[in-house]
Amino acid sequence: MKVIAVVIFQLISLLAVGSSDTLKLLFIGDVMQHSAQLDAAYIGKGAKNSPESYSYKEYFQYLKPFFNKADIVAANMETTFGPAPFAGYPAFCSPSSLAQEAKESGINLFFASNNHSVDRGAAGLKGTIELYEQLGIPFTGIYRDSNEESANHPLILSKKNIKIAFLNYTYGTNGIAVPSPYIVKLLDSSTVRRDLAAARFAKPDFIIVSVHWGEEYKLSPSVSQFNWESLFYANGADIVIGSHPHVPQDVVTYPDPYGNIQHITAYSLGNAISNMTAKNTRIGIMLEVSLVKTCFEQKEILQPKVHYIWTSRPAATGGYFTIVPMKEYLQAPSAFGINGEHELIERYYNTFEKR
Repeated sequence: MKVIAVVIFQLISLLAVGSSDTLKLLFIGDVMQHSAQLDAAYIGKGAKNSPESYSYKEYFQYLKPFFNKADIVAANMETTFGPAPFAGYPAFCSPSSLAQEAKESGINLFFASNNHSVDRGAAGLKGTIELYEQLGIPFTGIYRDSNEESANHPLILSKKNIKIAFLNYTYGTNGIAVPSPYIVKLLDSSTVRRDLAAARFAKPDFIIVSVHWGEEYKLSPSVSQFNWESLFYANGADIVIGSHPHVPQDVVTYPDPYGNIQHITAYSLGNAISNMTAKNTRIGIMLEVSLVKTCFEQKEILQPKVHYIWTSRPAATGGYFTIVPMKEYLQAPSAFGINGEHELIERYYNTFEKR
């Protein structure tokens, strides 16, 4: 009887593995648009207030192989898409062609709540929301009013029989008041608890929080980040994805007593693409997370994979900005149109890979 029981258990285990669903997610950090990026994207003809006069086809070209293998590809869109004139820092406003290229490259989820969400006031919020809706890209963090917020936050996405609730917050909006009746999701403990309760009520398989927090240019998380992380996990979140510091911070996993991954926190993915010049702002993280659900409703978070990425600029590319996967570049530099940055990329990669 004991042998029969063992065989039955093994058969059940094989059945569970064979019929499990795995959902792969990729997260990239801050997609920014400084003045130099606007200048490089301008195609050299056409009105500068027309989105068609700007091309971003090189931005994500080297990341497409990663995007193509993922089910959900999410980016923190740290700009607005309001009416022209387009502008970089400090009041970001980008051509719609940037978001269009993000979609065509494979990004299919936008996190929209950050400290620059209100850079163009009501017009910027209106234009951004309308553009994302026109593109058919799910987004979270900004809404026309409280009714839309109630209906769409948390954002629920279901793929491969796995249901995920996404929530999105920012620490603030650079002192600019959010124009009524628009909503930008702000970090507030009572609001976060309420939202996570609503997420749990929806009975998702996993709850993921994207949060704009922390101190700029700091490689280590702040006390505030740790405090918010504790609140998120105490109220049902499974994974926390951070942005805002503009530099990579640690990605940590928290196991349960049996060694299974219970939580993942990426304190900061850093920049995906920008023209920032401060130290460590050209290197970022593309985070790969795989979620598993068996036919017996067992759920598992697999070990995350950190892919370091690098922003190459016009001086190295011959005129455009692009994101380079660093490990792949170092393995085959000739496959990338990058000149004069091999030593720099190698030094940064080795430094962060050893952290």
